[in-house]
Amino acid sequence: MTVERILAAKHADDGSVHYLSASSPSDDSHAVCHMVPDRVIPVIFVPGVMGSNLMNNKNQPVWVVNSGPGMLAWSWKDAAYRKQTLNPTNTQVFHSGDRPKGTPLTDAEKISRGWGTVSKKSYGDWLVWIQDALDDAHAGTNHGRNGLRNSLIKQVVAPGLETLSDEEVELSYQYRLPVHAVGYNWLKSNHDSSQYLAGEIKRIMDDYSKRYRCEKVIVVTHSMGGLVARHCSEVLGLSKKILGVVHSVMPAIGSATAYKRVKAGWEPGNTIEEGIGRNVLGATAAEITAVFAQSPGPLQLLPDANYGNGWLKIRDGGQFVSLPEKNDPYGEIYTQRGKWWGLIDDKLINPLDTNKVNVDHDWEKFQSLIDNKVKPFHAAISLRYHAHTYAFYGDDKVHKAWGDVVWRRTLPKPNQFSTSTPPIAKPLELEGKWDSRTGAQRVIDRTKQPFPPMEEFVLQPAEENGDGTVPIRSGRAPMPYTKACVAFEGIDHEGAYNPLPCRLFALRAITRLVSNVKGTSMEYEAC
Repeated sequence: MTVERILAAKHADDGSVHYLSASSPSDDSHAVCHMVPDRVIPVIFVPGVMGSNLMNNKNQPVWVVNSGPGMLAWSWKDAAYRKQTLNPTNTQVFHSGDRPKGTPLTDAEKISRGWGTVSKKSYGDWLVWIQDALDDAHAGTNHGRNGLRNSLIKQVVAPGLETLSDEEVELSYQYRLPVHAVGYNWLKSNHDSSQYLAGEIKRIMDDYSKRYRCEKVIVVTHSMGGLVARHCSEVLGLSKKILGVVHSVMPAIGSATAYKRVKAGWEPGNTIEEGIGRNVLGATAAEITAVFAQSPGPLQLLPDANYGNGWLKIRDGGQFVSLPEKNDPYGEIYTQRGKWWGLIDDKLINPLDTNKVNVDHDWEKFQSLIDNKVKPFHAAISLRYHAHTYAFYGDDKVHKAWGDVVWRRTLPKPNQFSTSTPPIAKPLELEGKWDSRTGAQRVIDRTKQPFPPMEEFVLQPAEENGDGTVPIRSGRAPMPYTKACVAFEGIDHEGAYNPLPCRLFALRAITRLVSNVKGTSMEYEAC
């Protein structure tokens, strides 16, 4: 009886496939090679803000997120250092961050796939998991029969979603699905990052096309990476090269959390690790503003016109004043100079200018970013999504986010002489006198003379379900434009791809998107 010897495929660093068989005495066995598909659909992962590794123009790494402890040095960096170091004009993508272990890929192959351009801390486990799930046609899974994709024929990954069909799963095994990562300079405008992504997609496809047929990709994003991908697909016109897009925790219409962090610093969190993270990312308005005010990418995370009116509230007892009123957060909030409730304190823009001799020029540069980078980018991607979009977001009561931001007046306690305090007539016109830069401000009312009283307003905790960064109103905003848009509990923003249900949602979407090759040049001809 003839015995089959299964030869496993080996991928060389250049992407070529080899089968090795040791010489042996003559017997009745023969080698069997399971052929690797010669048609390739790269799966391209686009990270979120702060999720790409950066170096300066002298090729020195400045932001490399390999691990939490590895970022500790940032806890002692002041606003001036942050402004100098994290400058969009002086930085570029760093390609040599640590790569995760756990896949058969060689280190050289991980580097060539861009895995070193993204945060190992945030995405290392996810890249390994999705790569293994998409490259499981080996003996360990009975050549895919016991793989995760095959399990989705019977397993429902979220309520309301149907299972995959046998045909969908079978078709996905007829294509190689190598996972690439495209880190980008998150300090720059997402318009620039979109152009960079477009160039990387072309480069990756061209490289595979030297040996295989490769004419389409699938894009998977995290957070702000979704904005980059939407612009690349719908504004730059790469949608025909993209079979579909999978978004996770995307601030589709922005997030008021961005405003909160500029005004009060990063929130402290509930654990030691989260507390350390706050100091790394910026514990005060001064540390955040120094970077934020010069960086179009982070500014583009602010609420856009589609976010709606009234998300910034000044509360005085039972009285509220809400902004924006005319769906113009750019003019009504972001570029309001000298207002205690405005986005930016102009004195914090440039900590290098200690005497503030250039404060007017610094403000003009910031306002130009809002007018010429932020507002046009928001308008360009407004309500625009790839025709085959899948998305998930956080809807968790533990990880609340700022859907609205509320400044609440601290009222004196009633006493025997006074039982109530009259509301302030015009709270938007109060004059700022002191700012804790962590969420408390003291102001005076100049209309009350001769002794204007000092009043205090305190920024209130987040109240909207979300993932800790993106509120549900923004996370679910893509719903009318998607094939599926699903809420998950128990996810935090950075670790959105850590829970198994979220991973399976993405795997299901990728597997289904492969079917979009039908009717294209990547489709196999019927025999």
